[in-house]
Amino acid sequence: MRVLHTADFHAGRVLRGFDRTPEIHAALTEIAELAASEKVDAVLVSGDLFDTANPSADAEKAIFDFFLQLRSHGIPSVAIAGNHDSAARLASVTELLGWVGVQLVAEVTADPAALVRHIPTRCGETLTVGALPYLSERRLIRGADLLGGEVSGWRQKYRQGMDFFLGRLAEGFQPGHVNMLMLHATLDGAQPSGSEKTMQFHLDNAYTISQQQLPASAQYVALGHIHRAQQASDAPLAHYPGSVIQLDFGEGGEKKQVNLVEVSPGQPARVTPIPLSSGRELRTLRVPLDQVEARLEREQTGGALLKVLVEAPAGTATAGLKDRVLRLLPNALAVELSATQEDLTLPELRREGLSLLELYERFWQERRGELPQEQRAAFKQAQEAVQSHVEAADGEEGPAAEAAV
Repeated sequence: MRVLHTADFHAGRVLRGFDRTPEIHAALTEIAELAASEKVDAVLVSGDLFDTANPSADAEKAIFDFFLQLRSHGIPSVAIAGNHDSAARLASVTELLGWVGVQLVAEVTADPAALVRHIPTRCGETLTVGALPYLSERRLIRGADLLGGEVSGWRQKYRQGMDFFLGRLAEGFQPGHVNMLMLHATLDGAQPSGSEKTMQFHLDNAYTISQQQLPASAQYVALGHIHRAQQASDAPLAHYPGSVIQLDFGEGGEKKQVNLVEVSPGQPARVTPIPLSSGRELRTLRVPLDQVEARLEREQTGGALLKVLVEAPAGTATAGLKDRVLRLLPNALAVELSATQEDLTLPELRREGLSLLELYERFWQERRGELPQEQRAAFKQAQEAVQSHVEAADGEEGPAAEAAV
């Protein structure tokens, strides 16, 4: 059996005001064509189809076109919701997508069988996928409660909760089938790109699971959530294919790919990465302030999207700097000041241990001078409102709490 594994489309992604959806659409078309040319039996999509809970019409078109292209090639697929997706929104189109061969698992329900999908393939073998959509701690507790799990002893213990679900998924594996597990989660030791924290991924210890928790009966674990392609476990074999284009400047320089997984029932899987060519390169340029024109005029950037870091001593006047850079590099999405290495050693420029308000004051001062009192008060009011909202959501139960998240 030949299975194509991909993840983290993030259709609808806007980077510094620049819509990346056309590039993502092109990448999905490339993946659908690869699925056909490689004669795969199924495609697995491990979450984050969309970048936001309320995607644009163009983002929805990119995703639905992808699944329609797979249908035109007669290739079934299984997809799960990620943390950027609206589980409820995807659940509303689950049956509709089923008509085009997509088995979409968006939410945990009271039926544990709904998390395990059995797919007859044209190679004559059956693919069984234990598909678990992204679960926050609150969703995990509620889902386990629906399935009869005893949650009182581990309400705040994410790993124990995941053990419960992973065990249920493994129970659905069948002898004589190709058995795979699909998750949108962070494994211990996974190496993130520089973009995950920017995109508010849950990467702290409270939201990770260990390789030892993965059921040994899974022949392949199809992971999503981390944007850098990598093997995350040997036994069972687990991989992140990574995002399909460079989504943020933290991913600059990364080569994007999908994974071709070849496997037979009861046999070890073999993974072959297939590179993707779609998507514009993201590059970060660092240049001293006194060399902006001389250096940038010589840059050969091609079609890359750029972030320009201009090194300037603290307190240097930089009026009109962004316009100077954009005249030379119209494809620059960001122009930022960066302290020189000598300045970074000064106590007044160190950031460790500073509060959010102190960091905001530092940010304002570097760009506009002294922070006005009314601006300081507005920031503190906004910060307190966010904190109150989070605390209230943490104390709630039921649909209202989920809506708050």
